[in-house]
Order: sequence, then C-alpha cells, then structure tokens
Amino acid sequence: MRPALSLGGIVLAAGLALPSASFCDGLGPDGTLSATLSGGARLIPLAVPERSYVSGQFQPGGVEQALDLIGPDGRRRDLARGSDGVQEFHLVMPPAGALRVTGAAGSAFSLRLTRVVPPGAQVAPPSVPRSPRIAALAETLARGGDSRAFWAEVAQQGTPLVEPDGDGLILTFLYRGAAQNVRLVGGPSNDHDWLERLGTSDVWLRSYRVGPDIRLSYRLAPDVPALPGPPRAQRMALLATVGPDPLNPRRWPEDRATASVYEGPAAPEQPGFPAPALPVEELRFASQILHNSRRVQIWRSPGFAPADPQALLLVVFDGPTAVRDWHLPGALQALVAAGRLPPLAAVFIDPIDSETRSAELPGNPAFSRAMAEELLPFAARHLGLTPAPARTVLAGASFGGIAAARIALDHPDRFGAAIALSGSFWWAPEGRGPQPLVWMAERALTAARLPRLVLSAGSYETARPGEEGPPPDDIREASRQLYAVLRARGAEAAFLPHSGGHDGFVWRGELTEALLRLYGR
Repeated sequence: MRPALSLGGIVLAAGLALPSASFCDGLGPDGTLSATLSGGARLIPLAVPERSYVSGQFQPGGVEQALDLIGPDGRRRDLARGSDGVQEFHLVMPPAGALRVTGAAGSAFSLRLTRVVPPGAQVAPPSVPRSPRIAALAETLARGGDSRAFWAEVAQQGTPLVEPDGDGLILTFLYRGAAQNVRLVGGPSNDHDWLERLGTSDVWLRSYRVGPDIRLSYRLAPDVPALPGPPRAQRMALLATVGPDPLNPRRWPEDRATASVYEGPAAPEQPGFPAPALPVEELRFASQILHNSRRVQIWRSPGFAPADPQALLLVVFDGPTAVRDWHLPGALQALVAAGRLPPLAAVFIDPIDSETRSAELPGNPAFSRAMAEELLPFAARHLGLTPAPARTVLAGASFGGIAAARIALDHPDRFGAAIALSGSFWWAPEGRGPQPLVWMAERALTAARLPRLVLSAGSYETARPGEEGPPPDDIREASRQLYAVLRARGAEAAFLPHSGGHDGFVWRGELTEALLRLYGR
C-alpha cells in the first residue's frame, strides 16, 4: 500500500488508487509546475488548506489532455480539457484531494495556481423570495415539523419543482444540505443567482415565474467561496464547486453529464436532436496572418460530393464544443438523411483558449481576413471543392455569433450567409464610446453588400447591472437592433427569439433551425 503523503497539513489518502498515474511534487499558492506525462496520467497534490478556493491555469502540450480533481474516494471532477492554449480552472479543495493530468504518454503540460483564498474569507449571500410550495413547507417547519416528507416527495418527482401559475409556471430550483450557500448557474436569469436557505433547515431554493416554452441547462454550485474583489471575480469562484443538480435525472451533454436540463411542456422542437456522437477528422491549421496554429475538425455527411451544386459548407466557431457537447454532426446527419437539409461538409474551428478567443472573435479584422483568405481555401483544398458563396455559411454563439456576422459582412463574396446565436453585439472597438446604434448595426448600415443572416437571442439575455466599468449591454435588444437595420436595408434576415438564456443546450437547436430557415428542403 502506498504511504500517505502530507504537504502543508494536507494528507493524500493511501487508498487513493489511480491507474497508470505517477506522483510529482506538490503545488502550493502561486506555484508553477511543468512536467511530462510518463505513463498517461500524473497526480499533483495541492499544498493548500482544506475548503480553500483555488483558481489556476492549465497549459496542455499540443495534444488532447484533461485536468481533473480527484477526491479521497477516487471520484473525479472535470476541470479543464484541450490541446492548445491556456485553460483556466477553479475548485474548492476537498480533504486529501489532488489534481490529475491525463493524456498521451510523453506529452508535456504546465500548471499554475493563480489564486488561493482560505475558507475564513467567505460569507453568506442575501436571501431571495420563495414559491407557494416552499411557503407551505415553511409553515410545517414553523410548527416544529421537518423536511423529510418534502424531500421524499422531491425525490419521487425530481427537480426543479414545477408549479402551475396561470398561463405560466413557477420553477423552483432546490439543493439539499449545503453548509454556507448555493448558487444557480444557467437558470432563467441574466446572472448566476443565489439560492435562499429556508430558515435553519437543509432546504436551499430559488423560484422563478417562466413560460411553458422555456428550455435551459443549469448547474448548482454549493458552498461557493465569497471572494474580495469585483462581481466578476466573485461569479468566477462558483466554477470551483459547480456541478449538475443531484436530484434531476436529466443530464447534458449526454456523454459527460456535466449539467442538468429542464424543458417546459411547450418547448419548441430542436431539429435533429437528441443526436449521437460521430467521429470527425482532425487537422492542424496554421495561419500566417494570425501567427498561430490550431486544431480544425472536419465532418462530411454520408453521400457528400464536392461537385454537387446543392452541397453546403458550414464553418462553426467554438468547434470542439459543437462536436463534443452538442453532437452537432449527429444532428446534421439526421437532417440530411431525412431530406430536410442537402448534403454538407462542416468545419469546426478550435478557439485555442479563452484569451485568444476574446482577442480574435468579436471584431478582429486580421481574424476576419484569416478566415476568408486562409481557412476557407484550406478547407476547400482538403474537401476537394470550389466553395460557392451562396452555399457557404458561418455559425457561432456569443463571441462566435458576432464573429460569424462580422466576417460575413466583411467578406460576403466568400460567405453568403451567417448564423449568430446570442451574438455579443454589445461589443465595440475600444474607445468608441456610447452611440445610438450598436457597433454591428452601424457596420451593417454602411456595408456595401449584405449576406443572409439569421439572429437568435433569449428572453433572459438582458443587461447585467453592478459590474465594475461599463456593464454588458442587452444581447436580446442588441440583436433586435441589428435585425431592424438589416430589414430596413432590405437584407434577407430572420430573428429567432426563444425562452432561454446564454445556453449551449438552447443554441444547438437554434443552429439547426437556422440552417433549415436558410437551406431547408
């Protein structure tokens, strides 16, 4: 049996068994570690106090690698995954926990801890309102009862708790037994809301009134450290504990189950979904314009023929997410097989990392040129086709949404259509200042030629007050403003509103619905 390892009062349990894993030196506050995987996996003990909030950066070595947090019982928590760039991670230190890096033997990686906050710096959030069902439970507790019957009912029905309310619903998110607080990530709100503790009971909750057509994915973060600093830093701390709802059996993505989902009784169809995971071809794309290289994944529908004049070429930003989490190739294959879409090839572009994504996607003219002058010819050569602008479409969500619209406006001779899902149209070049029109609407107002555009935004994608500096604008209203300008100029455009938020579980269906609007048979 391997002896226990102690670092700064942190003991790595002898019973922690990890196949093909080797130990290396521990990592403490502000520490950095560069190492090589000798056997496909490596354990890194953390020399930080139990229940500390920890944030850091993981740098893979050019091949697909994963960073996990391993608890004393051997249970795994996904922290980061990628092949290039810097991946950020957040965690709350469990008893006898350790990091584990897995990947190809011989591949290099580096880890750096950027922040460690001990539990003494954490405080509880304010309370929020509750639902009628919770009000009844509160009365039971006030009479000296307990919550056991309530939790038995919840276990049978599942969560979230759904109550009718006129033509809508009251949706209550629940968590049992947190010590300090619980935060909801991805609920029907423009922020990550705190749950309320019901008195001194083990019941934590948050209620919302929603429409029956709502669709969302969400996660719950118990015992989030309350950190000093701006609201954004405090929100980021929830990534240390966030996970799926333990009481909701519906999970997403289907093969990783990192979030929970709820779909109202009137939620619209998501064409092609649910879908299976399909294999894709992986290539490396090097850009002379951007001075970087990245992974590109390519998929062809069965029967795709480069010479077919009806075939489509789809370029998708944030490609690994669309492939791994959305299973977009599986949905596209189903729609092609059903005759609802023509045969197509899809190119999925890796953003490298969050820093590169933020620098390239929103409004970078060099990135726009690279997509038109390098990526498109690269994909065309590999696929053996001559792209027709009218059959070439860009698609993306959030920053990827503004990138799709921007690049199509810059190069309508290359990309004849674009799909912008929850496009970050609040973005503007530095120093622009407040203007009557959002920057992308101004860009559309002066463009010499307009592509076909489909925009989508959710009812919960509204402005978030309380940020340091200028708060992000309302994505929904910014999208409507751009749509109004496009229609005023006679462009072929559509706006698809939905009852949801900034959410990949929604975006996957909005993307296939948009493709059907543009090219459906």
